Amino acid sequence: MALAGTLRLLLTCLLLCSAAPKPTCDPSACTPCPERDVERLTMATEGCCPPCPPPCACPPYLESDCEMQGFASGHVPAGRSFYIDFARKLCTCHPGGDITCAPLCPRLPPTCQAVGSPVADGCPRCICYDEEEMAVPAGTITTHGDRICTCPPQGGQLQCSGGKSKE
Repeated sequence: MALAGTLRLLLTCLLLCSAAPKPTCDPSACTPCPERDVERLTMATEGCCPPCPPPCACPPYLESDCEMQGFASGHVPAGRSFYIDFARKLCTCHPGGDITCAPLCPRLPPTCQAVGSPVADGCPRCICYDEEEMAVPAGTITTHGDRICTCPPQGGQLQCSGGKSKE
């Protein structure tokens, strides 16, 4: 009889423990994952917040770029990005620890006849040069004195009409 009573008591305890209210976790209470966050790590060990992914180590060829953009420790937190190549590429640290870089400039069409960087973003574009060797973006119309000049979509030679032509 004592064994049956002990089993009943054990079963009752198991049922009551499983029916007891469990603490709720509010994911919005989790702090963001900076490089070092003791509070977040403490909450993660309690099972509430997911652990912060490890930061990405800057490869040697990107160390100066990382440092210039505020990642002096040589590590970039997961999810953070930085620019390289005069802001023409964006490099991002992924949760797996890899840094990938993607170009921000549009691809040049294969029909492009002349290439330059007429816009402040530094991205190469199809262009024409005017007589002062100034770059004119492809597909634009400009005036030079009393002449109207057009740079064709593929760039190359500036085409002017009207007035006295020097070309």
